[in-house]
Formats: sequence, C-alpha cells, structure tokens
Amino acid sequence: MTDNINNPWQSMPPSNRRRVDAETPHDIFWITDLYGNFGFCIQTKKIFKENEPTANLKGISVAKNNSESGCGELFLILNKKEDWQIFHMLCQDLSAVARKYEADDKMISAVEVRLQRWQELLKKSREREMTLEMQMGLFSELTVLKDIIAPHFGIRSAVLSWVGPEFDKQDFLLDDSVIEVKSFRTSKGSIVNISSPYQLYSDKLPLYLISCGLTTTENGNSIEDIVLGVRQILENEAVDLIDIFETKIADYGYFPEISEEPLNKFITDTVKIFSVEEEFPRIVPHKIKSQIVTLKYSVDLSKCLEYEVKAQVIFNKNIDL
Repeated sequence: MTDNINNPWQSMPPSNRRRVDAETPHDIFWITDLYGNFGFCIQTKKIFKENEPTANLKGISVAKNNSESGCGELFLILNKKEDWQIFHMLCQDLSAVARKYEADDKMISAVEVRLQRWQELLKKSREREMTLEMQMGLFSELTVLKDIIAPHFGIRSAVLSWVGPEFDKQDFLLDDSVIEVKSFRTSKGSIVNISSPYQLYSDKLPLYLISCGLTTTENGNSIEDIVLGVRQILENEAVDLIDIFETKIADYGYFPEISEEPLNKFITDTVKIFSVEEEFPRIVPHKIKSQIVTLKYSVDLSKCLEYEVKAQVIFNKNIDL
C-alpha cells in the first residue's frame, strides 16, 4: 500500500480543495467535505444533461451535480479515512483517464465507464481469494504470454489472444494454433489438473499444452513482477492495450490496487510443450455421456514424453525456453 507521505488529503482542513496537478487540462481536485472526509471532484465547463451517477461503489459516495455557476461536478467522497490508499489509487486512475480526452463530454463519459469497472473490481475482490493455485496459474500464463508468445507474434497478438481469464476455454487462441497452459509444483511431480474436457480439445486448430514446473521461493518473481514487465512492453509498443490487459488480470482475480496479502514468489524450473494429438491421454467432450455434467481429471506428463515438441514446431522459430 501507499505510504502516508503520499496522502494528498493529509494536511487539508475541512471544506477545502486543491488541484490534483497543474498540468492536467481539466479541473480536477482533491477535496474535503464539511466533516473533513476525503474526496475527489471533476468539474466540467457545461452542466450535465443527466445527474444520475452510473456507478455505486461500496464505501464511496458518488454524486453528480450542476452548480449555480453553470458547470457540472462529479464528486466522490470516501466514507472511512482508513481506506484512503485504495481511494487514492482509484482517483489517480480516474485522473489518468481524464487526461486522455480534451472534450468534457467524452472525458466524463470515459471516467464513468472507468468507475463502473472499479465497481466490478471491488465486488470481485471481495468474492475471490487469490489462492496459491490461482497465483501459479496466472504466473504461468503470464510467463508464456511474455516470454514465449510475445517474442514471436508480438505483444499485441499475445495480449489479444489470451483468453485464460475466461476459464472455460484454452488459454491462448492464436490464428493457427490453440495453447493450454498448466502449472504444477516441481516438488510434487509433473501432474497437471484438467478442470474441463474442453481444455484439451480443439476440433479445428492444432492444440498444444505448455506445462510450467514451479518452485515457491523468496528468491523468485511474483505475479506483480511479470505484470510490471508486460506493462512496460505495452507502454513502449501497444499503449492502447493496457486497459484490456488490466481488465483481463482483474477478471483472473488479481487486484494489485487492493491486495493486502503478500504474493508468492516462484522460480520456473521447467517449461515443456506437448502436442495434444488424437492419442494424447485425455477425455474428449463428444465421448462423454450426456448424463455427466462435470468432469475433472489429472494427467501425469512424465508419462507423455513421446508427445513433447520444441517451440519451433509451433512457431517455426527458435525461442529459448
């Protein structure tokens, strides 16, 4: 979490305001209300046609008003001061969105869309705990995205093809192949869990299984480390995809802005690629009786070495794994 020295409301008296920064083209303010509660305000040059706020955030009051001076005002007031770190992150995010637009109407519309996303993010964060297994899964998928898919297809295709957060499909749907990513703890052997018959089935494109053997250690990297690495690449090569990428990691269950538990760190011991051919040990959907509605199973990859292939078989390019 952010240290108290970065609290913009720390020295502000009640019923006060000051600009977020001097460079932002819009009128955006840190504010405090009559009771000293922390707040945030965006002013527009024209009044709002609709005064009903589009988002409802727990612990944060959202209001839209038209002032007597003829401007519109979008207010956010934090109910509990101890939650200021999360609120601060939200306000910074809204400020960044506002800077992208010159016209007030487009700016406020984009900000309200962002607020709706935060509403869903805060809701999901309370519903889903980032377990060790989930961390291993996301860590492995992001590793494959950054270090295997992106070097050949480019970061844009890597991010857009990543559908792992949807959970009911394979993890990467590329133009000429499908990739499923599985992780396992190296110390417990190369056994991977298959949570749906469709994870190892494709009726059109070649399907490959990439397995990542992981060890938990303080000397390794966390999800946050890989996310930062992907963001840096996007900032240099495809900045317009940052929002899409962040939405996907949020859908997976990773919320860096509001995470309180420390993340596990991993070392990737092995990365292996298997061609999921007809004889590969799996259960295919069309062979399952209709009475069976849920099916999960495990595969011992140490007994599947005849299906192992090199990266260039998929990508027609030599990539160091």
